[in-house]
Amino acid sequence: MLRNTSASPFLLAVGAVALAACGEGTGPNASGQVGIGFRLASSAAANVQSASPTDGVTPPSAQVTAAATTTGFSIKSGADEILITKAQVVVKNVKLKTASAACAARDDDEDDDDDDDDCPTIRVGPFLVDVPVSGDEGGRMAVPVPAGTYSAVRLDIHKVSSSDSADLAFRQANPDFRGISIRLEGTYNTRPFIFTHDVNAKLDVPLTEPVAIGEGGDNVTVTIDMTDWFVRPAGGLYSPAEGNTPGFVRAKIQNNIRSAFRAFRDKNRNGKDDD
Repeated sequence: MLRNTSASPFLLAVGAVALAACGEGTGPNASGQVGIGFRLASSAAANVQSASPTDGVTPPSAQVTAAATTTGFSIKSGADEILITKAQVVVKNVKLKTASAACAARDDDEDDDDDDDDCPTIRVGPFLVDVPVSGDEGGRMAVPVPAGTYSAVRLDIHKVSSSDSADLAFRQANPDFRGISIRLEGTYNTRPFIFTHDVNAKLDVPLTEPVAIGEGGDNVTVTIDMTDWFVRPAGGLYSPAEGNTPGFVRAKIQNNIRSAFRAFRDKNRNGKDDD
């Protein structure tokens, strides 16, 4: 869900992926439709293995559960619970990657658009993604793209610059995001927290199966898995506030953020059988 829109359960409906009038679309050659949305991933239970055995004995795995509730997105491990009541991510340069790999591999230090001009652009941005954490209803918008087969979604998690003129309008509309890309609010064992991170990451998010876009169109959903962002290796959860200062916890969270995105052809939204 983008700011000022609502969303379906776990769905981050990207109403702003609609093509802007000037240059954010794929142009007159577009001959198919793709709907792209985001949602939080949840799992009934996940086992997280301790990274460091003690005295040669590997401790038992810590069970972690995550689910949306009426009050927020709940993550539990042992006696600890994180309840996320607001989750926001700054996203930029959302594109589709062709199965033929016409778009070259990217590096975080490279210019945004120099290496993937052949990838159809969904939205340039930056734009703020408000992740629905408690099951609001809403929808997504279809975007025209050239017919073809696509294997991945490309996107940037974008740290908002305090000096870049390209980020000026975004900074003015979202003053809490100067110098950061992710902001969470909630409680840790009932104690309030605000967590922010300045991770910059250019992500290629592979689709679980290629999507062939033709006249009939298709839908793609990108999931964000926050389940293990704050998990202690030996069990329990770090307080998100611990991740606000440089150190091991913040570095671990950054690695988890980079690997938290998945994408799949959303057959339920397509109205097609899961064959």
